[in-house]
Amino acid sequence: MQNEGTSSPKPSEAVAMSKSTSKSKLSSDRRYFPLLLGSSIALCVIGITMVLSASSVSSIQSSGSSFSIVLKQLLFLGIGSAFAFLAFKIPTPIYRKLAPLAVVGSCALQLLIFTPLGVNINGNRNWLEFGPIRFQPSEFGKLALVLWVADALTRNAIPLMDRLVRALLGSAPILILVLAGKDLGTAIIVFVTLFAILFAAGISGRTLSFFGVLVILGTAALVVSQSHRLKRFTALLDPFSVANYQSAGWQPAHGIMALATGGLFGVGLGAGSQKWGNLGPEAHTDFIFAVIGEEVGLFGTLMVVAIFGVILWCGCSLALRVKDNFSRLIAVGVTAWIVFQALTNMGSSIGVFPVIGVPLPFVSYGGSSLISTLAAVAILLRIAHDRANS
Repeated sequence: MQNEGTSSPKPSEAVAMSKSTSKSKLSSDRRYFPLLLGSSIALCVIGITMVLSASSVSSIQSSGSSFSIVLKQLLFLGIGSAFAFLAFKIPTPIYRKLAPLAVVGSCALQLLIFTPLGVNINGNRNWLEFGPIRFQPSEFGKLALVLWVADALTRNAIPLMDRLVRALLGSAPILILVLAGKDLGTAIIVFVTLFAILFAAGISGRTLSFFGVLVILGTAALVVSQSHRLKRFTALLDPFSVANYQSAGWQPAHGIMALATGGLFGVGLGAGSQKWGNLGPEAHTDFIFAVIGEEVGLFGTLMVVAIFGVILWCGCSLALRVKDNFSRLIAVGVTAWIVFQALTNMGSSIGVFPVIGVPLPFVSYGGSSLISTLAAVAILLRIAHDRANS
C-alpha cells in the first residue's frame, strides 16, 4: 500500500530514468580513452623536450652535436608509436594466446645477455647489443609478466591455488633472470607489479603477506650482499655528509640541489646547471625529474605528478568497471607498473628512495623503456575503447 502523498514512477518515467543512467555511465566510460591518450602524449612531449635539454651536455661531449641523443629518442618514439598502434589493434582476448609466447620470448632474450652479446653497464648485465642496436630485454619482460599472470589467474575452470601456481611458474624465470643480471631496480618493479595483480585477483591476505615477507628479506639480502648497493641505501640518511657526498650520495645530493634551485617556476628551460656533470651521464635518464625541477620548477614537477595521477585514476577506474577479469588484471598490472616506477624514479631524485636505476616512464631517455611502456598503454587504451563501446 502506497503512503499518502507519494506515487510510483510511471513506466515511461522509469524507462527514461534507466536510459539517463545508462547514458551517464556510457559518458563516464568514454572519458578514460581520451584521458589516457592525452596523458601519454603529454608525457612523451615533456620527455622529448627535457631529454633535449638534459642530454645536451652529454651529446656535445660524445658527438659534437647537442641533438644526437634527442634524435635517437625521437626514433625510439616513432618505433614505439608503431608498436603501440599494432598493440591497440589486437583484440584483448588475443593477448591470452600471446602470453606464453611473450614469456618464452622474453626469457630467451634475457638468456642471451649471458652470452658475448650481453653488455655490462654500471655493474648490471641487462643489455643486448646487436651492432648499433642496444636494448634491455627486461623492459619487455614486464609486459610479458603482466599478460601471463593475468591469463593464468583468470582461468576459472582451474582452482584458485592451481592458478596461482601457474602464474608463479611463468613469472619465476623472468624474475630469476633479471636478478641474475643484478638489476635490482627492475626486479623491484616486477615484484610490485606481480603483487598488485595477485591482490586484485583475490589472493588471500595470508598468502600475499608470505610473499611480501619473502620479497623484503630477499631485497635486504641483495642489498647487503654488494657494498655499492648498501652505500646507495645508507646514503639516503644524509647524502650531504662527508662520507656520502663524494660517493653514493653525490647524485641524490645534486638532485636535491637541482630541485631547490628551481624554486616555483624554474631557472628556465635549458638553463639548468646540475646537468653539467653533477648528475653525471644519468641527467637525461635516472635524474631527468631533477632536471625538470631545476629548469621548470615546482610547477613543472607537479604537472608531471598530476599527469601520472590521471593515469593512475584511469587505470584503477577501468579495473573497477570492466566486466572481463582478464582485462581487469591487465589494467591493474600496467597501471601498477607505470605508476610505481614513476614514483620510484621521482623518489630517487628527491632523496626519498635509493637510486636503483629505473627510468621515468615516457620521459627518460631509453628505447626499451619507451617502446615497452607505449605498447603497455596501448593495451590499456584498447581496454578503455572496448569498455566505451560495450
